Amino acid sequence: MLAQPAVCALLIAWRWHWSVLPTLLVAAAMFFLREPLIVLARQKYVWRDPKPETPLARRWLVILIPIIALSGALLLLRWQLTWLTAFATGSIALTAYAVWMTVHNRQRSIGLQIVSAFGLTSTGLAVSLSLMHSVTTWACWLWLLSAAQAAAGILVVHARLEARIAAKTKKAESVAFFRAAAWMQAALLPLALAAGFLSPWLAAAMLLPAAVHTYELKTLHTPEAMVTPLRTVGFRAMGLSLAVSLLLVIGLR
Repeated sequence: MLAQPAVCALLIAWRWHWSVLPTLLVAAAMFFLREPLIVLARQKYVWRDPKPETPLARRWLVILIPIIALSGALLLLRWQLTWLTAFATGSIALTAYAVWMTVHNRQRSIGLQIVSAFGLTSTGLAVSLSLMHSVTTWACWLWLLSAAQAAAGILVVHARLEARIAAKTKKAESVAFFRAAAWMQAALLPLALAAGFLSPWLAAAMLLPAAVHTYELKTLHTPEAMVTPLRTVGFRAMGLSLAVSLLLVIGLR
C-alpha cells in the first residue's frame, strides 16, 4: 500500500526529480515510526514493568525523527507550504490514531483499516507533487483507485481470519468484516464505471479485484479455503495488487 502507488506514479509520469527521494524517505520513516510509538505508549499506559523493547523503541525514535525533519525541510524547497502542511498534518493524525487504537487493542477496527488504506496509498499524490510540482488529475485517480482496491483486500483478509478463528474456537463467527468486505466489493463497481469513462484499463483495475474478492468471499467457508496457508493467501493478494497496479499505470499514462 505504501510503495506501489509511489512506483506507479513514477512510471506514469516517467520522469525523475531529486525531491522524490526525501518524499519516499519521509513516507517510509512515518510508517516505521508507528511501532516504536506504540511500544512507548504501551510502556507508559499499559505495562506495569519495564519491557526490554522500550529502550530499542527510543533508539528508533532517535533515528527516525531526524530523517523526518530533514526530509521535510528538503521538501520545502519543492513543495508549496500548504501542501507540505496538509501532508504533515494528515500523517501525524493518522499515526496518532493508529497508535491510540492499537494501545486500546482496537487495531482491527474497520474504520482504522479503511483510513489507513487511504493514508498509506497517498504516496502517489506525494510523488506527483515532487515530480510535477502539483497534484495532478491522474494522481488523484491513482490514489482513489489504489486506496479502494487496498481497502477491499484488507477487509477480505480480515473476513478470512474471522472465519478461521470461528472454525478453530467453535465460537459464533463475527460477520462485521464479511459484510464490510461484501459492501466494499459492491462499491468498486460504480468506481469502475466512473473510471471507465477515462480508460477501459481503469475499469478493469476495479473489476478484477471485485471479481476475485467476491469469489473469495463466496468460497470462504469451504474446506479448501480453510486449509489454504495464509502465506499462500498473502502471495495471491500481492499478485492481485501488482496486477491492479499494472492496469492503473497503463490506464493513466
